[in-house]
Amino acid sequence: MKTRHYSYSKINLFNCCSLKYKFIYIDKNYKIDESIEAFLGKMVHKTLEWIYMQKLEDNKSYYSLDSIIHYFKEQWKDNWHYSIRRFKYIKQKKADYFTKGTNFLVKYYHSFGPHFDQKVFKVEEKFEFQLDGYNIKAIIDRVDWESDSGMHIIDYKTGKNMLDEKKLKKDMQMSIYALALVNQFPEIDNIKLSHYYLAMNKLVSIDSSEIDINSFSLSLKENIKRIEKSEHENKFTANESKLCNWCYYWKECPAKFEKHPSIYLK
Repeated sequence: MKTRHYSYSKINLFNCCSLKYKFIYIDKNYKIDESIEAFLGKMVHKTLEWIYMQKLEDNKSYYSLDSIIHYFKEQWKDNWHYSIRRFKYIKQKKADYFTKGTNFLVKYYHSFGPHFDQKVFKVEEKFEFQLDGYNIKAIIDRVDWESDSGMHIIDYKTGKNMLDEKKLKKDMQMSIYALALVNQFPEIDNIKLSHYYLAMNKLVSIDSSEIDINSFSLSLKENIKRIEKSEHENKFTANESKLCNWCYYWKECPAKFEKHPSIYLK
């Protein structure tokens, strides 16, 4: 059955491993298992969203660091579940990851607190637009006003791998975000696109004018057509890579025979 709704995560998953795409989006085989890195990222994102939602909804103008760390701690405790895994060769424990998240927030607070007075427009905002009949969806971490006619898209990153400006120009996710904003706000003259790396406390930015939007749109449509072709022909292949260590479909995957190299965290 042809899928008519697409997002960066869906398209990127197909490109990384079309068989995993099939397990999730065709077979609807959902798993609650997740990596500790993914869980950490979600809890940090939730905390940053909470900070800016209070500014937008309650006009809050001051935050204590203790209140932010307390919120993070409560989110961590309330959302923790026992299907969270770590790669067995990484020796860090649950407490180490919690400390890492706390350190991210402390660094962020020292850079932007206690007032967090950026000109925030939206947080965790859902955008949807049409691309030649395809419905493209995006959820953007944060959108700021850069000027009266300019916007700034900020995507938080909790991983240690940092893209430079050259690679950011070719990043599918940020290009989709730029398309989403252009479709929603055609009157905007300029869009700044940034990754904010919390581990390094560093912003890497490009201007949307540095992306060939027309060329990207064509390549995105071709990408979607390849997905539709695979669905129509029911042809999906396993693509083995280092990402397999963070994939929890080894029992279903014909390319895997050994035990998964991860352990559950308690």
